[in-house]
Amino acid sequence: KYEYERLEMKITIVLPCYNSKEYLHQSVESALAQDYHNYEVHAYDNGSTDGSLEYLREVEQNNSLFVVHEVPNIYKNSYREASDHAFQNLDTDYITFLCADDYLDSKYLSNCMKIISHDPEKIRCIQSPILGVPDNIEHSHLYNSLKEFKELCMIRSPVITPTMVYNKNLYPLMNWAPHGGPAHRASNLQEAGVGDYDTFCNFADNGIFIYPVPKFLGYYYRWHEKQCTWSVISEKKETNYDKIIQEYWKKKWTL
Repeated sequence: KYEYERLEMKITIVLPCYNSKEYLHQSVESALAQDYHNYEVHAYDNGSTDGSLEYLREVEQNNSLFVVHEVPNIYKNSYREASDHAFQNLDTDYITFLCADDYLDSKYLSNCMKIISHDPEKIRCIQSPILGVPDNIEHSHLYNSLKEFKELCMIRSPVITPTMVYNKNLYPLMNWAPHGGPAHRASNLQEAGVGDYDTFCNFADNGIFIYPVPKFLGYYYRWHEKQCTWSVISEKKETNYDKIIQEYWKKKWTL
């Protein structure tokens, strides 16, 4: 058996959902078709009105691996509501996220856990490339050290966020804090969908290396105009939240 099978490490797919019925079926089916031996899927609905919740409940009734939660839609363009609940309440070793309009290869979890199993104490989180749909173009971030990662953070977030796999114990560092500004920015950063950018900087500041896997592991990212990414880009034109984060960490890291 592979080392990850011997260790029996459990991983949970967290699937945030808000009015995503158009692509939801493929996303859910791909999550439930994983060949990994020890995992669950937890879907979080943010008050959908398009029938998404009804579909999720139907799946829940017919599959013991699938659990549905209803959470309030507090932060626009953010999955914080799902993230906070998952890290605080789920019985699991690792957590990863699947956007409701994306989908996975059946070996995705196995591929991720094989890598982590090489040294679970050291490899506490990883990221990997995405393959765009329908453009079929691979996107990735590569770096060799924390120093290089920090330097890249001064340009933009060097992380493919949806492909992140987190050791659950990292949650205390995922405080979504609005570093570099007054308290009211916490909500603003969340609504702009950039809270994870600051979190990844916080990881680096605490010596947590996000291992960049150079090989595509099986995450398919769907590009379309209804996705929240387009809203995030639009809002960044009004307020440069990336700059707020970069200015804080540049000063702290003396870069």
